[in-house]
Amino acid sequence: MMSSNEAAHPFYRPLWVRVCLVASLIGWSALEWFHAASFWGIVTAAAAVWAIWTFFVTYDPNAAKGAKNDTGPHAPGGANKPD
Repeated sequence: MMSSNEAAHPFYRPLWVRVCLVASLIGWSALEWFHAASFWGIVTAAAAVWAIWTFFVTYDPNAAKGAKNDTGPHAPGGANKPD
């Protein structure tokens, strides 16, 4: 599962990213139920419910604004390191 600081990653800040993630989980769950794979339908439905809770109910956009991405060129030791 994703910890609360992972949900604050800047990747998840745009609303369209969070909507696409949740929509893909809901679509995947519907596909599994349509093909009578109830186990995977339950698993993906649970993941969709968790994503809705994480990305819409308890999501804090201000936490994502202040989150630092340590993999970019401005990270310590990165290409744009000040002299």
